[in-house]
Amino acid sequence: MIYWDNNATTPLAPEVLEAMLPYLRENFYNPSAAYAAGKNVRKAIDAAREQVAALVGAEPSEIIFTSGGTEASNAALSQFNHVLTLATEHPATLRTARGEAAPVLANGQADLPEWRELLPGHDGVSFAWANHETGVIQPVRSLAHAAQQAGARVHVDIVQAAGKLPIALHDYAIDFASLSAHKLHGPKGVGALYVRTGTPCTPFLTGGAQEDYRRAGTENVPGIIGFGKAAELALQAAETYASLAALRERFVNALMAEGIEVCINGAAAPRLPHVLNMRVPGVSAESLFLLLEPAGLLCSTGSACTSAEPHPSHVLLAMGLADKQVRESLRFSLSRYTTAEEVDAAAAMFIAALRKVRSVQSSVTGPVMVYR
Repeated sequence: MIYWDNNATTPLAPEVLEAMLPYLRENFYNPSAAYAAGKNVRKAIDAAREQVAALVGAEPSEIIFTSGGTEASNAALSQFNHVLTLATEHPATLRTARGEAAPVLANGQADLPEWRELLPGHDGVSFAWANHETGVIQPVRSLAHAAQQAGARVHVDIVQAAGKLPIALHDYAIDFASLSAHKLHGPKGVGALYVRTGTPCTPFLTGGAQEDYRRAGTENVPGIIGFGKAAELALQAAETYASLAALRERFVNALMAEGIEVCINGAAAPRLPHVLNMRVPGVSAESLFLLLEPAGLLCSTGSACTSAEPHPSHVLLAMGLADKQVRESLRFSLSRYTTAEEVDAAAAMFIAALRKVRSVQSSVTGPVMVYR
């Protein structure tokens, strides 16, 4: 099985599992306990905090562990009264933020003049460093600087970007940032909220004194330890992700060599090197998807958080694609474990699936449609 849906979640790195196991077994103690065994667990959490902070160029004291990227984003958005976001944001932002959604250009990037015009009246802004469906990278510095000048605090969703791009949060006008472990070969159910030193932040969850009174609840110790190890490995593998662009192009070139017309969504903007959101005109994505899975290639027709909904991607619609074009689009997201041999095999599977779909459709019957 070739797994190319790493934007949805990533397989757990073997080193991460090894780091977690002791905290699922013998080191099960509560890190808030006063005895030595509990204090040792606390030290392990502190070490993991340092590892996560190093990944994004932050101080350990600026990292608050959460249950995942969604909680981190929700916690940041709860600090604002009126939030300006982008129309292409993740549902964790769009369904939580109280405010407006600014339009994007056809390439998926923010319309900066429109962004600046909409800023007055907003005390906060929220946008993703890199989009979860297309991989399109936003002009972070420009968006954050404009917000700062307008007196708005800034939250950036770096769930997809952390560990894939070099990020130094202190170099930007960013007050909050949300991360998730399972997007970088860490465990599910753990994330982090970055809060810049000196930035006011009301706790989203209240109760005990955990996370220095900033997020109550007994810590997910194995998850946090795994997150720390995953962050350390991602930092070490930074150059590997940069090289994935070549593997992505290898896949596209293999299709084009067979005479297949490939349209890449967001191609005119800088993108994450491992993400490919593409379509073959006249062929529905779902018909290909249903053939690719049994053939051994797992991909996606959109965000994993919205795939159960029978609606076309709001991200692609916001970029100006027609409904038909949106329903032709598939997302492939590679990982640092992807190989050239795997790319060649995936291309062969895709070509075979496309030929099968085309063999049963014609100008008379029209494209193959899948109804739910």
